[in-house]
Amino acid sequence: MKNLKYIFILIAICVVQKSTAQQDPNFTLYNFNMNIINPAFAGSTDAKQISLGYRSQWIGISNAPNTQAINYTTPLKNGLGLGISLVRDQVFVLQETDITVDLSYKLQLSETHDLFFGVKTGASIVNINLNNAGARGSDPLFARNQSFINTQFGAGAYLKHQNYYLSISSPNFLNGTRYLKQGNAPRAAVDNLHMYYGAGYHFTINENVKITPAFMHRSTQGAPSSTDISAMVDYNNIQAGMNYRVDEMYSVFTLFEIMDNVRFGAAYDFTTSNINQVNNNGSIEMLIRYQF
Repeated sequence: MKNLKYIFILIAICVVQKSTAQQDPNFTLYNFNMNIINPAFAGSTDAKQISLGYRSQWIGISNAPNTQAINYTTPLKNGLGLGISLVRDQVFVLQETDITVDLSYKLQLSETHDLFFGVKTGASIVNINLNNAGARGSDPLFARNQSFINTQFGAGAYLKHQNYYLSISSPNFLNGTRYLKQGNAPRAAVDNLHMYYGAGYHFTINENVKITPAFMHRSTQGAPSSTDISAMVDYNNIQAGMNYRVDEMYSVFTLFEIMDNVRFGAAYDFTTSNINQVNNNGSIEMLIRYQF
């Protein structure tokens, strides 16, 4: 146990490396939780809906990333839309809770094209519980927990057509502090700007079947980019598909109705990056949505 400090620092480095490429919570079912990454999506479905999401990443690895989310969206009068989200993300001793509000506006470009603009604002509450790191003695590195409240402000645009969609957004333009220590310890880890670019096209095969290929590209300042390529089949309102995150993982997912106005979604990720040398059990994600 005398090397526990170094073990913790190694884990912290892994967390920072994870954060470098993926500081925002990671979702496979992002197409069904779009307003979390793009505030312009709030209210664009012309129906009120509330969603509960859960994700467990790298099953079997203790203290691996774990995310819970709840969000509510509704159309308002005069082309406005509203979204409210609460996302809790935890990995090892780091816990982050984002509370945000989205406001969108619909601009009808033509009979077939609607363009939505949205802004997101809120706060991120960051807690680092160093007391639970398992350090022994009076090591000053673990003497005091760290807590921050970071302001969030983001924006996005969403072009909607019966046959396709385009999306561009940044959930947060502002840099925020995650960790702060003095002396020999790391002084700060900072959330950098994330940009999301997405598009999809709906191919209608017949009145019961649609196929939608789509992609989502994420870029982060000072970090490698990430790209998702997916294909989904919609058969009588039962949706199923596959997603490939380049050089990271591939996934299978589904979303279907379990009772009137209630839909259940699930995804399983197969890791293809080097993390599978430590654990190859993958990740799971679940979603329950009520539309009214």
